[in-house]
Amino acid sequence: MTTPGGAPGPVAAGHDGEDGDGWQRLHPLSPLLRGGVVLIAVLGYGVSRLVDSVLGSLDPTAEPDPGADYELAWTSHPLIALAALVVVIAAVAGVGWVSWRFSRFRVAAGQVELRTGVLFRQHRQVRLERVQAVETTRPLLARLVGLSQVVVQSAGGSDSHLTLAFLGADRAEEVRAHLLDLAGRSDEAVRPGHDLAPAPGAPAPDGLDPAVRRPAAEPAALVVVPNGRLFVATILHGSTIVLGLVLLGAAVTVGVAEAGLAVLAGAPALLPVVFGLGVSRVKELLVHGNFSIARTGTALRVRHGLTDLRVSTVPVHRVQAVEVLQPLWWRPWGWWRVRVNVAGVHGGDNDDDETVMLPVGTADEALAVLGALGVHPEDPVLLEALHGDGGEPGWVGPPRVARWLDPWSWRRTGYALAAHAVYLRTGRFTRRTTVVPHARIQSLGLAQGPLQARLGLASARLVSTPGPVGPGVPHLRQDAAEELLELVGRRARDARRLAGHPLAPGHAPLVDFPQNEPRT
Repeated sequence: MTTPGGAPGPVAAGHDGEDGDGWQRLHPLSPLLRGGVVLIAVLGYGVSRLVDSVLGSLDPTAEPDPGADYELAWTSHPLIALAALVVVIAAVAGVGWVSWRFSRFRVAAGQVELRTGVLFRQHRQVRLERVQAVETTRPLLARLVGLSQVVVQSAGGSDSHLTLAFLGADRAEEVRAHLLDLAGRSDEAVRPGHDLAPAPGAPAPDGLDPAVRRPAAEPAALVVVPNGRLFVATILHGSTIVLGLVLLGAAVTVGVAEAGLAVLAGAPALLPVVFGLGVSRVKELLVHGNFSIARTGTALRVRHGLTDLRVSTVPVHRVQAVEVLQPLWWRPWGWWRVRVNVAGVHGGDNDDDETVMLPVGTADEALAVLGALGVHPEDPVLLEALHGDGGEPGWVGPPRVARWLDPWSWRRTGYALAAHAVYLRTGRFTRRTTVVPHARIQSLGLAQGPLQARLGLASARLVSTPGPVGPGVPHLRQDAAEELLELVGRRARDARRLAGHPLAPGHAPLVDFPQNEPRT
């Protein structure tokens, strides 16, 4: 996305990678990492063919190749082949150099700008006041050469993000801290005794303003997820379990040999299913491998990825709703997953790194993450929401007639109101607990299907920002659902008026109330 900006002006000067007016260049290896890998593959194939041809011409005992007539004549001479190889390498290097030469970025006049292209030029701008977050990512090839890319996330969505690919790892962290500081999104606290600014008169590091804060030392991890546990949890998925049960049932019913023949006969139909299942499970491992989460000031820093290492900072004041879920097949191990809705993140596949705060963890680890989000881990309401089976004092749920629509989990479904948040729980097989602060509720809704209308029931929905968490209570009595919406709506208006805009930096934590807070 290109947004209008004011007259440019330099913000830093005086290093080798910078042109006039504050424009700075990316790392020289950037073209190679962005698109040169394909060229390298093609070049490698051509080199292998040339080497085979040269070696064949030098070996007098080699038998003639029947397909030699289809080979290019110039490949038969070693010097010509070598000269062609040099020309190809020089062409690739020249294209990469021109691409790097015409790719520049700068931070000036309240915006970050990126210029790319030679024949088809592109000039992208993102206003600093529209910056939601700045993260660094390190794909596999970039990690091998010590480079990172900086992703500037704006309020316009993923299509309006601006990516600076690639910079040195240390410089990428400095640029990230610089942009966060200018955008007023500095979410990392300065540790006592650590002066993040250079001494007066010191040269600017990598062309950045000497007044720019440097990132503090890497914070201690709050939770680290072992890859072995993640692998087991990834395999213990509903789709893999259903497929395994089908194969086991077939083997028990008709025998192992007959079941094997049936599988072979149905392989063309099963192959797409198995392939899709394998891709989803492998993607889960690649995205959430090496997972760790740490608290940095008023934000959570999430680090994850096996091949593509990503470091994301999720400010607590942007978290709109929290969900803790436990599938049935995780219950024997006591594992939980924590997901959130984050303002400015739509929660799609590409935003999974900013919505999953814990891919799989023990109950203590889940409570530690909830505590970092502002939810008191020892609050009895939270413990009832996680482990309760229904009927606890202070919880309101569906009437008995709702068993006709939800025979398994109607008794456990319900909600409890606290002074600052709404607690919701649903599900018997996959347990879900949702915490939504009153100040974060965007709107309210009431839904009633034909069967619900005949039974006098309705479902209440608390609308949050886009994301994986969908707060709601199904199959309440119609008058109880209307009463819930009226009460929550009034509390939401009061909370926003008292706490200020919920997205403002420095806003109150997600949930902030004492453990003995009264419930109504």
